[in-house]
Amino acid sequence: MTKFSELLQLFKERQKVLVTGIIILASIAIFLLLLPELYKFDWIGFGTISDIYISDEEAINFKTGNIVTLHKQTEHIKSAKKLWDWLELLGIPVLLVILGTQFKINEKKLAEEKVRIEKERAEEQAKAEKERVEEQVKAEKERADEQVKAERQKTTNILNEEALQAYIDRMSELLLDKNLKSLSPTNPLREAALDVARARTLSVLRRLDIDGERKGSIIRFLIDAEFINELQLDLSYAKLSGADLSGANLSGANFYGANFHGVKLNGAKLNGAKLSGANFYGAKLSGANFYGADLSGAKLSGVKLSGANFYGADLSRAYLSGANLNGANFYSANLSSTNLSSANLCFANLSAANLCFANLLGAYLSHAKLSGANLSGANFFSANLSDAKLSGANFCNTKLNSADLNGANLVEAKNLTLEQIKQAKNANKAVYTPEFYKQLLLSVNSEQ
Repeated sequence: MTKFSELLQLFKERQKVLVTGIIILASIAIFLLLLPELYKFDWIGFGTISDIYISDEEAINFKTGNIVTLHKQTEHIKSAKKLWDWLELLGIPVLLVILGTQFKINEKKLAEEKVRIEKERAEEQAKAEKERVEEQVKAEKERADEQVKAERQKTTNILNEEALQAYIDRMSELLLDKNLKSLSPTNPLREAALDVARARTLSVLRRLDIDGERKGSIIRFLIDAEFINELQLDLSYAKLSGADLSGANLSGANFYGANFHGVKLNGAKLNGAKLSGANFYGAKLSGANFYGADLSGAKLSGVKLSGANFYGADLSRAYLSGANLNGANFYSANLSSTNLSSANLCFANLSAANLCFANLLGAYLSHAKLSGANLSGANFFSANLSDAKLSGANFCNTKLNSADLNGANLVEAKNLTLEQIKQAKNANKAVYTPEFYKQLLLSVNSEQ
């Protein structure tokens, strides 16, 4: 259909030229047919032309001796029209017709091109104007949205500040009116007052939602008012996401199942804190002190804990996969059944730690200290134990498949078998007691 339309358009454009050509050819054909008849009419200019020339000549008559005058007549016959005459007669009109037709065609093309250019220019202008209007509308909408957002944020800040002040006032009244600090831990009034304090605290934390700054202010107020350390306020399942608690003293606090998502706890003290089941996803805990804390079942995957202190802490069944524990102290910590897969434990201190059935698949333990650690049933598949100190560690049923033991110190390791060592990489480059090394060489040689 498109090809036919193009042919039809081409025919329309060349129609005048074709008609003119046909007329010219028809005229020439008619002229050639009538040419023999035209020779019959002298006035038309076709046929021949006769020119007669008369001249006088003098001669001597030899008989009489007299001079006589002779009249001589000469006739010249020629064509009435020459070739150039025919060319002038037919060629010039034909040429004028062709030039005129071509001129009209060119004029038409120029006009069409002008219309096309003007149309394209108009379309481009319309498109540019449309885009400008759309951009303007978009910018105005974004500006309006920003204003609404700013107003909303302003209103939220005012309401959050009012909620914070009201909370502090009520908690201060509760602390003073009930004289909580003077009441014994078994006093029913103390328990009732702390229940009220807990309810108010959890409520305001939920209300503040993503306002991490004011959440941090609430916790710091509770610390200063000794609600956390002395009065042992129960803050289990509290939503503390986004709060800045860097350097805060939360020792002994009860944050069972609390949400610490994105919380800043760098250098914070959480000694003996109850953090079982707490979620620390995205939290910053570098240099934090968890001495003796209960972190059983806590979620710490991917968290930065470099240099953190977990001395004697309970991390059983905790999730620490992919966590950065470079240089962390886990001395005597309980890491039984803990997920430490792909964790960075380079230079970490795990001496005397309980890693029974822990998952250390692909973990990095280069230069780590595991002397005297209980590694019974632990999985070190593809783990990097190069230059690790494993002297005196218990390897009962420990999986060392593809683990890198290059430079590892396995002197006086307990329950370590040749079968386990053979499954590891670079086993011949590890350090053993002379007796065990001798057994290893004999076993390797016998297999060869």
